[in-house]
Amino acid sequence: MPKIYSPEEKENIRKALRREAGKCLALYGVRKTTVDELVKRVDIPKGTFYLFYDSKEALFFDLLSSFADEVETEYLSMLQEIDENHIVTSLTDIFYTLLIKFYKAGIYRFLDGAELELVIRRLPSVSLPDLSKRFDDMIRNLFTYFYIDDNEDIKAFEAGYEALLYLLLSADRLEEKEKALRLLVRGLVLQMVE
Repeated sequence: MPKIYSPEEKENIRKALRREAGKCLALYGVRKTTVDELVKRVDIPKGTFYLFYDSKEALFFDLLSSFADEVETEYLSMLQEIDENHIVTSLTDIFYTLLIKFYKAGIYRFLDGAELELVIRRLPSVSLPDLSKRFDDMIRNLFTYFYIDDNEDIKAFEAGYEALLYLLLSADRLEEKEKALRLLVRGLVLQMVE
């Protein structure tokens, strides 16, 4: 007879699966991550995995969706605490923190269209344009908060930040990647507040 989990246990298992899926995504990518690896990392029986997700792709989609929700909430909270006297430093901290969050959660791997396509292919109710739009909207919201009137400027800042996200695909090749990424983020912020 399968074990019955309390709502709290279910949430803890779901969080652990998402956390470990992010680590596996960063290390191996979607294709090389197996359900066996995930359940081993979370220390649950394989059958328990399927009580939560129909497939590893469903887990990766949940990881992506919950990451987007978390980033939006966290970003808005961070914006409320901006030090107006040190706007460049404050914004650099915010955008850098979000960039590193993308990196550490492995989400940057989805920028490689092949990884995202693997997830979408197994989830017929999800479309790539809808998912891409959600992340485009999230990045756009990062900049529209500052009441930038010129739509072309917003597009340019979006593209600049997106370029930084793509840089994460090769970040491991950089010496002192944290310093380099922070410097690039600061340059983008300086252009934005100019």
